[in-house]
Amino acid sequence: MYSVAPQAIKLADSLAGSEYGISELTLMKNAASACFNALYGKISSKDSIVILCGKGNNGGDGYELCRILKKEWFNVTCINVFDCEPSTQTAKAVYNNLLTEGVTILTSNEAPIAIKNASVIIDAIFGVGFYGSIEKNSTTAKLISLCNSNDNCLRVAIDAPSGINCLDGTVKGTAFSAHLTLTLAFYKTGTLSYPAREYCGKIQLLKIGFPKELEEKIPKHALIPDFEYIKSVLPKRPANTHKGNYGRLLMFCASEFMTGAGILAANAALRSGVGLLNIARDIHTLKILQHHLTEPVFSPIDTASESAENDLISLSQKATAILIGCGLGNCEHDKKAVFSLISTSQKPIILDADGINAVSQNIMVLKEAKEVAILTPHPLEFSRLTGKSVEEIQADRINLATSFSKQYGCVLILKGACTVIAGPEGELAVCTCGGAGLSKGGSGDVLAGLCSSLRAQGMSAFDSAVCSVFLHAKAADILSSEISSSGFLPSDLPLAIAKLLP
Repeated sequence: MYSVAPQAIKLADSLAGSEYGISELTLMKNAASACFNALYGKISSKDSIVILCGKGNNGGDGYELCRILKKEWFNVTCINVFDCEPSTQTAKAVYNNLLTEGVTILTSNEAPIAIKNASVIIDAIFGVGFYGSIEKNSTTAKLISLCNSNDNCLRVAIDAPSGINCLDGTVKGTAFSAHLTLTLAFYKTGTLSYPAREYCGKIQLLKIGFPKELEEKIPKHALIPDFEYIKSVLPKRPANTHKGNYGRLLMFCASEFMTGAGILAANAALRSGVGLLNIARDIHTLKILQHHLTEPVFSPIDTASESAENDLISLSQKATAILIGCGLGNCEHDKKAVFSLISTSQKPIILDADGINAVSQNIMVLKEAKEVAILTPHPLEFSRLTGKSVEEIQADRINLATSFSKQYGCVLILKGACTVIAGPEGELAVCTCGGAGLSKGGSGDVLAGLCSSLRAQGMSAFDSAVCSVFLHAKAADILSSEISSSGFLPSDLPLAIAKLLP
Protein backbone atom coordinates (compact mmCIF):
# COMPACT_ATOMS: atom_id res chain seq x y z
CA MET A 1 0.00 0.00 0.00
CA TYR A 2 1.23 3.49 -0.80
CA SER A 3 0.42 7.13 -0.18
CA VAL A 4 0.81 9.98 -2.66
CA ALA A 5 2.06 13.54 -2.59
CA PRO A 6 -0.59 16.29 -2.91
CA GLN A 7 0.65 17.19 -6.40
CA ALA A 8 -0.41 13.75 -7.61
CA ILE A 9 -4.08 14.64 -7.16
CA LYS A 10 -3.94 17.23 -9.95
CA LEU A 11 -2.34 14.63 -12.21
CA ALA A 12 -5.07 12.12 -11.37
CA ASP A 13 -7.80 14.67 -12.12
CA SER A 14 -6.11 15.56 -15.42
CA LEU A 15 -5.68 11.95 -16.52
CA ALA A 16 -9.28 11.16 -15.56
CA GLY A 17 -10.47 13.79 -18.02
CA SER A 18 -7.96 13.36 -20.84
CA GLU A 19 -7.73 9.55 -20.92
CA TYR A 20 -10.97 8.30 -19.38
CA GLY A 21 -13.50 11.04 -20.08
CA ILE A 22 -14.32 11.58 -16.42
CA SER A 23 -14.98 15.25 -15.74
CA GLU A 24 -13.82 17.11 -12.64
CA LEU A 25 -17.46 17.82 -11.86
CA THR A 26 -18.24 14.10 -11.90
CA LEU A 27 -15.34 13.44 -9.54
CA MET A 28 -16.55 16.18 -7.20
CA LYS A 29 -20.05 14.73 -7.14
CA ASN A 30 -18.59 11.26 -6.56
CA ALA A 31 -16.48 12.60 -3.69
CA ALA A 32 -19.46 14.25 -2.01
CA SER A 33 -21.56 11.12 -2.47
CA ALA A 34 -18.80 8.96 -0.99
CA CYS A 35 -18.55 11.29 2.00
CA PHE A 36 -22.31 11.11 2.53
CA ASN A 37 -22.24 7.30 2.43
CA ALA A 38 -19.35 7.25 4.92
CA LEU A 39 -21.22 9.56 7.29
CA TYR A 40 -24.57 7.83 6.98
CA GLY A 41 -25.18 6.00 10.23
CA LYS A 42 -22.83 8.33 12.10
CA ILE A 43 -25.24 11.27 11.81
CA SER A 44 -29.00 11.61 12.27
CA SER A 45 -31.81 13.97 11.36
CA LYS A 46 -31.60 15.34 14.90
CA ASP A 47 -28.05 16.58 14.35
CA SER A 48 -27.23 20.18 13.62
CA ILE A 49 -24.65 19.85 10.84
CA VAL A 50 -22.33 22.69 9.81
CA ILE A 51 -20.09 22.57 6.74
CA LEU A 52 -17.28 25.14 6.40
CA CYS A 53 -16.42 25.65 2.73
CA GLY A 54 -13.37 27.27 1.21
CA LYS A 55 -12.98 28.71 -2.29
CA GLY A 56 -11.19 25.80 -3.98
CA ASN A 57 -12.28 22.31 -4.98
CA ASN A 58 -12.29 21.16 -1.36
CA GLY A 59 -14.93 23.81 -0.77
CA GLY A 60 -16.76 22.47 -3.82
CA ASP A 61 -16.83 19.02 -2.20
CA GLY A 62 -18.40 20.65 0.85
CA TYR A 63 -21.04 22.54 -1.14
CA GLU A 64 -22.03 19.39 -3.02
CA LEU A 65 -22.18 17.40 0.24
CA CYS A 66 -24.46 20.11 1.64
CA ARG A 67 -26.78 19.69 -1.37
CA ILE A 68 -26.97 15.91 -0.83
CA LEU A 69 -27.65 16.30 2.90
CA LYS A 70 -30.38 18.81 2.21
CA LYS A 71 -31.94 16.46 -0.34
CA GLU A 72 -31.92 13.70 2.29
CA TRP A 73 -33.65 16.01 4.80
CA PHE A 74 -30.73 16.50 7.14
CA ASN A 75 -30.45 19.72 9.16
CA VAL A 76 -27.38 21.25 7.52
CA THR A 77 -25.94 24.77 7.42
CA CYS A 78 -23.29 25.82 4.90
CA ILE A 79 -20.71 28.54 5.66
CA ASN A 80 -18.77 30.46 3.02
CA VAL A 81 -15.56 30.96 5.01
CA PHE A 82 -14.01 33.54 2.64
CA ASP A 83 -17.27 35.32 1.74
CA CYS A 84 -16.64 34.99 -1.99
CA GLU A 85 -17.47 32.80 -4.96
CA PRO A 86 -15.31 29.71 -5.42
CA SER A 87 -12.15 30.25 -7.44
CA THR A 88 -12.40 27.11 -9.61
CA GLN A 89 -15.02 26.53 -12.30
CA THR A 90 -16.03 23.14 -10.90
CA ALA A 91 -16.53 24.40 -7.36
CA LYS A 92 -18.37 27.46 -8.71
CA ALA A 93 -20.78 25.17 -10.58
CA VAL A 94 -21.85 23.26 -7.46
CA TYR A 95 -21.95 26.50 -5.44
CA ASN A 96 -24.34 28.11 -7.93
CA ASN A 97 -26.39 24.93 -8.09
CA LEU A 98 -26.83 25.12 -4.32
CA LEU A 99 -27.98 28.74 -4.54
CA THR A 100 -30.38 27.84 -7.37
CA GLU A 101 -32.01 25.28 -5.11
CA GLY A 102 -32.70 28.04 -2.60
CA VAL A 103 -30.14 27.06 0.04
CA THR A 104 -28.97 29.93 2.23
CA ILE A 105 -25.20 30.05 2.65
CA LEU A 106 -23.98 31.88 5.75
CA THR A 107 -21.14 34.38 5.76
CA SER A 108 -18.13 34.13 8.05
CA ASN A 109 -19.68 36.73 10.35
CA GLU A 110 -22.76 34.55 10.80
CA ALA A 111 -20.72 31.40 11.40
CA PRO A 112 -19.86 31.54 15.15
CA ILE A 113 -23.38 30.90 16.45
CA ALA A 114 -23.91 28.02 14.02
CA ILE A 115 -20.57 26.46 15.01
CA LYS A 116 -21.28 26.75 18.74
CA ASN A 117 -24.64 25.01 18.31
CA ALA A 118 -23.45 22.31 15.92
CA SER A 119 -23.36 18.62 16.78
CA VAL A 120 -21.48 17.78 13.56
CA ILE A 121 -18.87 20.07 11.97
CA ILE A 122 -17.44 19.28 8.54
CA ASP A 123 -14.23 20.95 7.36
CA ALA A 124 -14.04 21.61 3.60
CA ILE A 125 -11.89 24.75 3.70
CA PHE A 126 -8.47 23.90 2.24
CA GLY A 127 -7.98 20.19 1.67
CA VAL A 128 -4.73 18.62 0.50
CA GLY A 129 -3.27 21.53 -1.44
CA PHE A 130 -2.57 23.65 1.63
CA TYR A 131 0.96 24.90 2.36
CA GLY A 132 2.25 27.43 4.85
CA SER A 133 0.22 28.36 7.90
CA ILE A 134 -3.15 29.71 8.94
CA GLU A 135 -2.25 32.78 10.92
CA LYS A 136 -3.68 32.76 14.43
CA ASN A 137 -5.45 36.13 14.20
CA SER A 138 -7.10 35.50 10.82
CA THR A 139 -10.84 34.96 10.46
CA THR A 140 -10.20 31.41 9.26
CA ALA A 141 -8.08 30.61 12.32
CA LYS A 142 -10.74 32.01 14.64
CA LEU A 143 -13.44 29.88 13.01
CA ILE A 144 -11.29 26.75 13.16
CA SER A 145 -10.43 27.41 16.81
CA LEU A 146 -14.13 27.79 17.53
CA CYS A 147 -14.76 24.42 15.85
CA ASN A 148 -12.00 22.78 17.87
CA SER A 149 -13.39 24.16 21.11
CA ASN A 150 -16.79 22.56 20.52
CA ASP A 151 -16.32 19.43 22.62
CA ASN A 152 -19.85 18.15 22.08
CA CYS A 153 -19.67 17.58 18.35
CA LEU A 154 -18.30 15.16 15.77
CA ARG A 155 -15.61 16.92 13.72
CA VAL A 156 -15.03 15.58 10.21
CA ALA A 157 -12.48 16.68 7.62
CA ILE A 158 -12.97 16.12 3.90
CA ASP A 159 -9.72 14.81 2.36
CA ALA A 160 -7.49 16.42 5.03
CA PRO A 161 -7.88 18.72 8.02
CA SER A 162 -7.36 22.34 7.01
CA GLY A 163 -4.01 23.74 8.13
CA ILE A 164 -1.87 20.61 7.80
CA ASN A 165 0.76 19.99 5.13
CA CYS A 166 -0.21 16.82 3.29
CA LEU A 167 3.28 16.35 1.83
CA ASP A 168 5.42 16.29 4.96
CA GLY A 169 3.03 16.24 7.92
CA THR A 170 4.07 19.60 9.35
CA VAL A 171 1.62 21.96 11.07
CA LYS A 172 2.84 25.55 11.26
CA GLY A 173 -0.21 27.37 12.55
CA THR A 174 -3.83 26.72 13.42
CA ALA A 175 -5.33 23.46 12.12
CA PHE A 176 -8.73 21.79 12.24
CA SER A 177 -8.75 18.92 14.74
CA ALA A 178 -10.86 16.12 13.25
CA HIS A 179 -12.22 12.99 14.85
CA LEU A 180 -12.62 11.51 11.36
CA THR A 181 -10.84 12.32 8.10
CA LEU A 182 -12.49 11.13 4.89
CA THR A 183 -9.52 11.02 2.54
CA LEU A 184 -10.40 10.83 -1.16
CA ALA A 185 -8.99 8.33 -3.68
CA PHE A 186 -5.49 8.00 -2.16
CA TYR A 187 -3.82 8.23 1.23
CA LYS A 188 -1.75 11.42 1.48
CA THR A 189 1.67 11.03 3.07
CA GLY A 190 1.50 14.00 5.40
CA THR A 191 -1.69 12.79 7.07
CA LEU A 192 0.11 9.61 8.16
CA SER A 193 2.94 11.28 10.07
CA TYR A 194 3.00 13.36 13.23
CA PRO A 195 2.31 16.11 14.06
CA ALA A 196 -0.35 16.24 11.28
CA ARG A 197 -1.57 12.74 12.14
CA GLU A 198 -2.77 14.03 15.50
CA TYR A 199 -5.26 16.32 13.73
CA CYS A 200 -6.73 13.60 11.50
CA GLY A 201 -8.40 11.28 13.98
CA LYS A 202 -9.46 8.08 12.25
CA ILE A 203 -8.56 8.12 8.55
CA GLN A 204 -11.03 6.48 6.18
CA LEU A 205 -10.12 6.04 2.51
CA LEU A 206 -12.96 6.65 0.04
CA LYS A 207 -12.98 5.70 -3.63
CA ILE A 208 -14.34 8.38 -5.97
CA GLY A 209 -14.39 6.68 -9.35
CA PHE A 210 -10.80 6.67 -10.60
CA PRO A 211 -10.23 3.54 -12.74
CA LYS A 212 -7.69 1.11 -11.32
CA GLU A 213 -5.49 1.60 -14.40
CA LEU A 214 -5.37 5.34 -13.69
CA GLU A 215 -4.52 4.80 -10.02
CA GLU A 216 -1.55 2.67 -11.06
CA LYS A 217 -0.19 5.55 -13.16
CA ILE A 218 -0.07 7.96 -10.23
CA PRO A 219 3.43 8.37 -8.73
CA LYS A 220 3.80 6.71 -5.35
CA HIS A 221 5.35 8.84 -2.61
CA ALA A 222 5.58 6.72 0.55
CA LEU A 223 5.19 3.04 1.28
CA ILE A 224 2.62 2.09 3.92
CA PRO A 225 3.83 -1.38 4.92
CA ASP A 226 1.31 -4.19 5.22
CA PHE A 227 1.35 -7.99 5.12
CA GLU A 228 1.16 -8.04 1.34
CA TYR A 229 4.39 -6.07 1.15
CA ILE A 230 6.02 -8.19 3.88
CA LYS A 231 5.16 -11.39 2.02
CA SER A 232 6.64 -10.03 -1.20
CA VAL A 233 10.06 -9.15 0.24
CA LEU A 234 10.76 -11.63 3.05
CA PRO A 235 13.31 -14.28 2.04
CA LYS A 236 11.85 -17.69 1.23
CA ARG A 237 12.98 -20.75 3.21
CA PRO A 238 13.06 -23.83 0.96
CA ALA A 239 13.19 -27.27 2.60
CA ASN A 240 16.64 -28.24 1.29
CA THR A 241 18.69 -25.58 3.12
CA HIS A 242 21.01 -25.17 6.10
CA LYS A 243 21.97 -22.46 8.60
CA GLY A 244 24.51 -20.98 6.22
CA ASN A 245 21.71 -20.02 3.85
CA TYR A 246 20.17 -17.65 6.39
CA GLY A 247 23.02 -15.37 7.25
CA ARG A 248 25.49 -14.85 10.04
CA LEU A 249 24.91 -11.92 12.35
CA LEU A 250 27.71 -10.46 14.47
CA MET A 251 26.50 -8.52 17.50
CA PHE A 252 28.84 -6.03 19.19
CA CYS A 253 26.38 -5.20 21.96
CA ALA A 254 25.71 -5.28 25.71
CA SER A 255 27.96 -4.51 28.68
CA GLU A 256 28.26 -5.90 32.19
CA PHE A 257 25.43 -3.82 33.64
CA MET A 258 23.32 -3.56 30.45
CA THR A 259 23.06 -7.17 29.39
CA GLY A 260 19.29 -7.01 29.00
CA ALA A 261 19.58 -4.96 25.82
CA GLY A 262 21.83 -7.60 24.28
CA ILE A 263 19.52 -10.42 25.34
CA LEU A 264 16.47 -8.72 23.81
CA ALA A 265 18.27 -7.99 20.54
CA ALA A 266 19.64 -11.54 20.37
CA ASN A 267 16.26 -13.16 20.96
CA ALA A 268 14.68 -10.98 18.28
CA ALA A 269 17.40 -11.91 15.80
CA LEU A 270 17.05 -15.61 16.58
CA ARG A 271 13.25 -15.61 16.51
CA SER A 272 13.28 -13.95 13.07
CA GLY A 273 15.32 -16.69 11.45
CA VAL A 274 18.98 -15.70 11.28
CA GLY A 275 21.12 -18.75 10.57
CA LEU A 276 23.91 -18.08 13.07
CA LEU A 277 24.38 -15.44 15.75
CA ASN A 278 27.80 -14.54 17.11
CA ILE A 279 28.09 -12.15 20.07
CA ALA A 280 31.47 -10.50 20.55
CA ARG A 281 32.07 -8.88 23.93
CA ASP A 282 34.25 -8.95 27.04
CA ILE A 283 34.33 -12.16 29.03
CA HIS A 284 32.41 -10.73 32.02
CA THR A 285 29.49 -9.67 29.85
CA LEU A 286 29.47 -12.93 27.89
CA LYS A 287 29.27 -15.00 31.09
CA ILE A 288 26.06 -13.19 32.01
CA LEU A 289 24.63 -13.55 28.51
CA GLN A 290 25.40 -17.27 28.52
CA HIS A 291 22.98 -17.76 31.42
CA HIS A 292 20.11 -16.41 29.27
CA LEU A 293 20.97 -17.39 25.69
CA THR A 294 21.46 -20.91 24.37
CA GLU A 295 21.74 -20.51 20.60
CA PRO A 296 24.48 -17.91 19.95
CA VAL A 297 28.20 -18.41 19.55
CA PHE A 298 30.14 -16.28 22.04
CA SER A 299 33.44 -14.63 21.12
CA PRO A 300 35.40 -13.05 24.00
CA ILE A 301 37.07 -9.80 23.02
CA ASP A 302 38.79 -7.14 25.12
CA THR A 303 38.39 -3.76 23.42
CA ALA A 304 41.12 -2.33 25.64
CA SER A 305 43.71 -4.68 24.11
CA GLU A 306 45.90 -3.75 21.16
CA SER A 307 44.53 -6.62 19.08
CA ALA A 308 40.84 -5.78 19.67
CA GLU A 309 40.21 -3.94 16.42
CA ASN A 310 41.86 -6.65 14.32
CA ASP A 311 39.96 -9.32 16.23
CA LEU A 312 36.65 -7.58 15.56
CA ILE A 313 37.42 -7.09 11.88
CA SER A 314 38.37 -10.76 11.62
CA LEU A 315 35.04 -11.77 13.18
CA SER A 316 33.15 -9.38 10.91
CA GLN A 317 34.58 -11.02 7.80
CA LYS A 318 32.58 -14.16 8.59
CA ALA A 319 29.36 -12.21 9.13
CA THR A 320 26.72 -11.09 6.64
CA ALA A 321 25.64 -8.17 8.86
CA ILE A 322 26.83 -6.46 12.05
CA LEU A 323 24.70 -4.98 14.84
CA ILE A 324 26.43 -2.35 16.98
CA GLY A 325 24.90 -0.80 20.11
CA CYS A 326 22.09 -2.19 22.32
CA GLY A 327 23.60 -1.63 25.77
CA LEU A 328 27.18 -1.32 24.51
CA GLY A 329 28.06 1.53 26.88
CA ASN A 330 30.11 4.62 26.23
CA CYS A 331 33.71 3.79 27.12
CA GLU A 332 36.36 5.22 24.81
CA HIS A 333 37.77 1.80 23.86
CA ASP A 334 34.36 0.68 22.64
CA LYS A 335 33.82 3.90 20.67
CA LYS A 336 37.14 3.40 18.95
CA ALA A 337 36.09 -0.14 18.03
CA VAL A 338 32.79 1.17 16.65
CA PHE A 339 34.57 3.63 14.36
CA SER A 340 36.97 0.93 13.21
CA LEU A 341 34.16 -1.48 12.34
CA ILE A 342 32.22 1.15 10.39
CA SER A 343 35.19 2.40 8.39
CA THR A 344 36.89 -0.95 7.79
CA SER A 345 34.32 -3.72 7.57
CA GLN A 346 32.95 -4.68 4.18
CA LYS A 347 29.67 -5.88 5.69
CA PRO A 348 26.33 -4.09 6.26
CA ILE A 349 26.12 -2.37 9.63
CA ILE A 350 23.11 -1.59 11.83
CA LEU A 351 23.59 1.06 14.51
CA ASP A 352 21.35 1.32 17.55
CA ALA A 353 21.49 3.08 20.92
CA ASP A 354 25.13 3.48 22.04
CA GLY A 355 26.31 2.74 18.51
CA ILE A 356 24.39 5.83 17.42
CA ASN A 357 25.67 7.82 20.40
CA ALA A 358 29.24 6.98 19.43
CA VAL A 359 28.69 8.01 15.81
CA SER A 360 27.12 11.31 16.89
CA GLN A 361 30.63 12.34 18.04
CA ASN A 362 32.17 11.56 14.64
CA ILE A 363 29.27 11.55 12.21
CA MET A 364 31.36 11.73 9.05
CA VAL A 365 32.41 8.13 9.70
CA LEU A 366 29.06 7.14 8.20
CA LYS A 367 30.37 8.19 4.81
CA GLU A 368 33.15 5.62 5.17
CA ALA A 369 30.75 2.67 5.48
CA LYS A 370 31.26 0.23 2.61
CA GLU A 371 27.60 -0.86 2.58
CA VAL A 372 24.44 1.13 3.28
CA ALA A 373 24.19 1.43 7.07
CA ILE A 374 20.92 1.37 8.99
CA LEU A 375 20.44 3.71 11.96
CA THR A 376 17.55 3.30 14.42
CA PRO A 377 17.40 6.47 16.57
CA HIS A 378 14.61 7.66 18.77
CA PRO A 379 14.11 11.47 18.69
CA LEU A 380 16.65 12.20 21.44
CA GLU A 381 19.33 10.10 19.71
CA PHE A 382 18.47 11.77 16.42
CA SER A 383 18.86 15.10 18.19
CA ARG A 384 22.45 14.12 19.03
CA LEU A 385 23.07 13.17 15.40
CA THR A 386 21.66 16.37 13.92
CA GLY A 387 22.16 19.04 16.58
CA LYS A 388 18.44 19.86 16.40
CA SER A 389 16.16 19.86 19.42
CA VAL A 390 13.68 17.06 20.01
CA GLU A 391 10.91 19.61 19.50
CA GLU A 392 12.27 20.58 16.08
CA ILE A 393 12.56 16.92 15.11
CA GLN A 394 9.05 16.00 16.18
CA ALA A 395 7.64 18.97 14.26
CA ASP A 396 9.28 17.95 10.97
CA ARG A 397 9.91 14.21 11.06
CA ILE A 398 9.62 13.34 7.36
CA ASN A 399 11.79 16.17 6.03
CA LEU A 400 14.54 15.70 8.61
CA ALA A 401 14.64 11.92 8.18
CA THR A 402 14.80 12.10 4.38
CA SER A 403 17.44 14.82 4.28
CA PHE A 404 19.65 12.98 6.80
CA SER A 405 19.49 9.66 4.95
CA LYS A 406 20.38 11.34 1.66
CA GLN A 407 23.23 13.34 3.19
CA TYR A 408 24.91 10.38 4.85
CA GLY A 409 23.92 7.61 2.43
CA CYS A 410 22.14 5.53 5.05
CA VAL A 411 18.72 4.14 5.88
CA LEU A 412 17.21 5.95 8.84
CA ILE A 413 14.50 4.54 11.11
CA LEU A 414 13.18 7.55 13.03
CA LYS A 415 11.30 5.80 15.80
CA GLY A 416 8.15 7.06 17.45
CA ALA A 417 4.42 7.05 16.74
CA CYS A 418 4.06 6.38 13.01
CA THR A 419 7.76 5.57 12.58
CA VAL A 420 9.37 7.12 9.50
CA ILE A 421 11.83 5.09 7.41
CA ALA A 422 13.94 6.98 4.86
CA GLY A 423 16.49 5.70 2.35
CA PRO A 424 19.47 7.33 0.61
CA GLU A 425 17.80 7.33 -2.82
CA GLY A 426 14.68 9.12 -1.60
CA GLU A 427 12.83 5.98 -0.50
CA LEU A 428 10.20 6.72 2.15
CA ALA A 429 7.87 4.63 4.30
CA VAL A 430 5.56 5.46 7.20
CA CYS A 431 4.35 2.71 9.51
CA THR A 432 0.79 3.36 10.63
CA CYS A 433 0.50 0.56 13.22
CA GLY A 434 2.03 0.14 16.66
CA GLY A 435 1.16 2.18 19.68
CA ALA A 436 1.98 3.32 23.18
CA GLY A 437 2.77 -0.25 24.26
CA LEU A 438 6.16 0.14 22.59
CA SER A 439 7.02 3.06 24.88
CA LYS A 440 9.12 0.87 27.16
CA GLY A 441 12.84 0.41 27.63
CA GLY A 442 13.96 -2.56 25.55
CA SER A 443 11.50 -2.22 22.67
CA GLY A 444 14.16 -0.58 20.52
CA ASP A 445 16.62 -3.40 21.22
CA VAL A 446 14.08 -5.90 19.88
CA LEU A 447 13.64 -3.79 16.74
CA ALA A 448 17.41 -3.58 16.21
CA GLY A 449 17.84 -7.34 16.57
CA LEU A 450 14.99 -8.03 14.16
CA CYS A 451 16.26 -5.53 11.58
CA SER A 452 19.80 -6.93 11.80
CA SER A 453 18.55 -10.48 11.34
CA LEU A 454 16.65 -9.60 8.17
CA ARG A 455 19.64 -7.70 6.81
CA ALA A 456 21.92 -10.64 7.59
CA GLN A 457 19.55 -12.91 5.67
CA GLY A 458 20.18 -10.89 2.53
CA MET A 459 17.37 -8.35 2.41
CA SER A 460 18.14 -4.83 1.21
CA ALA A 461 18.79 -2.15 3.82
CA PHE A 462 15.50 -0.37 3.13
CA ASP A 463 13.37 -3.52 3.02
CA SER A 464 15.02 -4.81 6.21
CA ALA A 465 14.20 -1.56 7.95
CA VAL A 466 10.59 -1.36 6.75
CA CYS A 467 9.81 -5.03 7.42
CA SER A 468 11.28 -4.91 10.90
CA VAL A 469 9.37 -1.76 11.84
CA PHE A 470 6.08 -3.20 10.58
CA LEU A 471 6.48 -6.64 12.20
CA HIS A 472 7.61 -5.04 15.47
CA ALA A 473 4.62 -2.69 15.49
CA LYS A 474 2.09 -5.31 14.44
CA ALA A 475 3.32 -7.70 17.15
CA ALA A 476 2.86 -4.89 19.68
CA ASP A 477 -0.71 -4.34 18.47
CA ILE A 478 -1.47 -8.03 18.94
CA LEU A 479 0.07 -8.12 22.43
CA SER A 480 -1.82 -4.96 23.37
CA SER A 481 -5.10 -6.68 22.50
CA GLU A 482 -4.16 -9.98 24.18
CA ILE A 483 -2.57 -8.58 27.34
CA SER A 484 -2.79 -4.78 27.44
CA SER A 485 -0.84 -1.88 26.03
CA SER A 486 0.60 -1.16 29.46
CA GLY A 487 1.19 -4.73 30.51
CA PHE A 488 3.09 -6.57 27.79
CA LEU A 489 6.89 -6.61 28.00
CA PRO A 490 9.51 -6.03 25.30
CA SER A 491 10.66 -9.59 26.01
CA ASP A 492 7.21 -10.76 24.82
CA LEU A 493 7.79 -9.24 21.38
CA PRO A 494 10.26 -11.73 19.78
CA LEU A 495 7.88 -14.70 20.02
CA ALA A 496 4.93 -12.57 18.89
CA ILE A 497 7.00 -11.47 15.89
CA ALA A 498 7.94 -15.07 15.14
CA LYS A 499 4.25 -16.00 14.93
CA LEU A 500 3.76 -13.39 12.18
CA LEU A 501 6.48 -14.85 9.96
CA PRO A 502 5.64 -17.38 7.22
